[in-house]
Amino acid sequence: MATPVMGVVFLFYNKYTLIMNKVIISILLVFSSLFAMALSPTAGEFVTVEIDYGKSMPTKTIEVEWTENMSALEALQKSASVVTHPVAGYVFVTSIDEVAADRGDMAWYYKVNGESAKELAISLQVNPGDVITWTFVEDVCSKTVDE
Repeated sequence: MATPVMGVVFLFYNKYTLIMNKVIISILLVFSSLFAMALSPTAGEFVTVEIDYGKSMPTKTIEVEWTENMSALEALQKSASVVTHPVAGYVFVTSIDEVAADRGDMAWYYKVNGESAKELAISLQVNPGDVITWTFVEDVCSKTVDE
């Protein structure tokens, strides 16, 4: 025969069990999400793209999610409207957000982590945490090629 005390104990046990089940499920969900993020090689990994438009407009800084084999050009294209110009197997950036280069006068140059790039943006692979800085400045390369 059930007594009132047994009924209270049973009710308390059921409420406690439900609460603990919810807590355990919540903990499992958090850990499974963290585990899934840890398995993904690009989860939470970014590159920063800085665009210095010179006197044309204020500088813009954007964080872009890094992907495997991402080039400096791809990071820029995820950050802005970009126009490129192919020349004999090379690809040059001629305009960023409608700020256009003018051969012999102004051009777009880039650096990665403060260092001048040694190759074209289309072929330079970036790494998570890299800072890619695009700057609109005087075109010094075309002048030397044209001489």
